[in-house]
Amino acid sequence: MAAAGGNPKMADVARLAGVSLTTVGRVLHNNGYVSGENRKRVEAAVKKLGYVPNTLAQGLKSGVQMIGHILQFSPNMLFAQISRAVDEACTRQGYSVLSFTKYGLPGEDERIVTEFIGRRMSGVILTSIGQFDPGLVKKLERAGIPLVWIERAPERSDRVLLDDQAGTYSATQTMLRAGHKKIAYIGLENGQAVEALRLEGYRQALAEAGLPLEKDFIKIVPDYHPASGCKAMQALWEQGRRPTAVFGAADTLIAGAMQYLYQAEVKIPTDISLMGYDNTISAMLSPPVDSVGIYAGEMGQKAVELLLKRRQELEGPPETVWVGTELVDRGTVVPPME
Repeated sequence: MAAAGGNPKMADVARLAGVSLTTVGRVLHNNGYVSGENRKRVEAAVKKLGYVPNTLAQGLKSGVQMIGHILQFSPNMLFAQISRAVDEACTRQGYSVLSFTKYGLPGEDERIVTEFIGRRMSGVILTSIGQFDPGLVKKLERAGIPLVWIERAPERSDRVLLDDQAGTYSATQTMLRAGHKKIAYIGLENGQAVEALRLEGYRQALAEAGLPLEKDFIKIVPDYHPASGCKAMQALWEQGRRPTAVFGAADTLIAGAMQYLYQAEVKIPTDISLMGYDNTISAMLSPPVDSVGIYAGEMGQKAVELLLKRRQELEGPPETVWVGTELVDRGTVVPPME
């Protein structure tokens, strides 16, 4: 059997199946004759041991060091910025990057992990992965591959987190200082810490200003798609009491809100003030919108630094690195007309 805690080797497969290394190699590479009986024995041994062929040894004999990166699919362009930052930071350190986008398809997590183990990755970064099979995480760790998470990370893990609560708190305070008392919030509330903290920052700012939390001014949407922002803005504008300012928990949601406001002939910021979050597309909207900027480059850089540090200190306690935000003022938060 394989050594405890290590990745099984071809010799372990051959020993369990009762065949030669040559036979195992022929089955794995589908090259050369193997009897049906021996093929079944090898395949059963591979499955039982959880053996992953060493793709690196097979095809990358030059010893190129590589880091894996898994990203959750999203229309939010922030992930693309983080991906670029990870790529650039890895390149500076002499590493190549193999990236996968997670779409939630059956079996995709296992396929990605198998690929990473097969290529003997130097480490893996997971960006905004809300759900990932803990068993597969353990599989990577047993193979000696350290992991670092960017956002939506398990409690006891190496992770780079954004101070989401402080970001939305500061955004809401900006609207309050401009004189707004009817501030609406469009965002998600799906049990993830990221969304919960963004909503909490909004609540905190209102509470400190002595304003009640008005249920009609909070619109929870199912995703970050602009269509969800458009629908939420319509509900806010067509209700009896309209907000004078709207905060969107992503630029994509504010972009959708602006689609409705344009159709309703509502002028920005004359009739309503707007602010987005993540500063990804806000500068490209018409008019350009205030937004909470995220240091995506710093998040990618810190994740790579943390990962390489973990490679040197495998037994150390998990570490959390916090990254802040900044408000980008483009003139779409002004005093209300009322």
